[in-house]
Amino acid sequence: MDDTVSETLNYCILPVISQITEVFLKIFGFSLIVSISTVLQSEALTFSLDVILGLFCSLLFYQTSTLYLALLVVLSYAVIVLTSSTGKTGAAVLTVNLLFVFISELAVVEPELWHQIRGSVILLLMKTSSVGFDLDAGVLTPPSILSFAGYCFSPVSLIFGPFVTLPEYCKSKHTQFSGKVILNAITSLALAYLCVLLSTCFLPHMDETHSTFYRTYFTAQSFRASHYFVSYTSQVSAIIGGFSTPSQSFQVVNPMEVEIPRSMAKVAVSWNLPMHYWLKTYVYKKSLGFGMYTAAFLTYTASSILHGLNFQLPAVLISIFLFASVETQLREELAVFLDTCVRVSKCRSCTHKNGVFIMPIRLLFIAINIAQLAYLGVMFDFNPLQAEGYSWWITLSKWHELNWYGHVTAMFGFLIATTLRWINNKRK
Repeated sequence: MDDTVSETLNYCILPVISQITEVFLKIFGFSLIVSISTVLQSEALTFSLDVILGLFCSLLFYQTSTLYLALLVVLSYAVIVLTSSTGKTGAAVLTVNLLFVFISELAVVEPELWHQIRGSVILLLMKTSSVGFDLDAGVLTPPSILSFAGYCFSPVSLIFGPFVTLPEYCKSKHTQFSGKVILNAITSLALAYLCVLLSTCFLPHMDETHSTFYRTYFTAQSFRASHYFVSYTSQVSAIIGGFSTPSQSFQVVNPMEVEIPRSMAKVAVSWNLPMHYWLKTYVYKKSLGFGMYTAAFLTYTASSILHGLNFQLPAVLISIFLFASVETQLREELAVFLDTCVRVSKCRSCTHKNGVFIMPIRLLFIAINIAQLAYLGVMFDFNPLQAEGYSWWITLSKWHELNWYGHVTAMFGFLIATTLRWINNKRK
């Protein structure tokens, strides 16, 4: 036992801490310079510094692949200038940029290399399209090339995120730090270290002699911990960069809502709060004219497209949409059938009379959603092929090994919801 602890400490914990600290010094160092530069009280200088530092930061992490990011930003600004008076700037920017991304992914960039820069590409797609949609809505006036480039290349959010809007970026140049903000940064930093150690040194090495579900659960748990690491890293960067105030702390992820999943819809929201804001503001709300469920489907589809053309991520995201939709419908019908408050969303003015079923049903759905997250997370294991994203065959084979229990559960949920809806209609 002592040898195992010593090996874990010397060959995993300490090396990981050393490597991550090196990354943190780069990211947070750039963010700190950006924050300090606000004393110059010159927007032109601070925007210029953001561009220079952002490009340098990108070169450190992506080397020559920085060229693709620069081309994407230049192309976006050209589209904004050409379409700013049409009222269709957001759609134009998003369409042109997606074409650029698809061509780059399919025909230009090596798959493994594309997988490395994909996060920054997604962030730039979100940033540039948000400017276009905000211009269409009259929220913004056409930005200068300097402010636009500073916003896109800011080292605060270029590598790990998070997504912020252009007005938030400009506002960050006037933020004052406080003890509460600094404490928030220290706490987030500690959580980032904890999550990367869990993901790298502990969860992957859980005893594989246990049940299939046990291994599946901890594979998914390890992936979620790595996601929390990235999220807390971006949160620290955003706080240092001036995006958090004493009255409103900046939050990227809510792990408790994911690990104790009261609903799949809540998981989708809490997984990445800034991305949820982008999807809700620029996709969901603009699609509500087609109906709530169609808007939700388009939102998940947009998220899938943003994440690339490999089959793995879209399959997981669309499955989350299906699971969340079925759960929402089932709980809606259960609430009516049992006259109890078990809907996904809290009742605004609750008139349900039967409270005895509330806790058992909520606990049941938490257990089901934990199992569903394990099922979905099995895609993100430690196979070297992950560097390029799994093909459709590998993706489906992994679910086949689990007897498709996630989709089977959703199917039974749909059948129960349909039956309850028929009964509820008969009782009216």
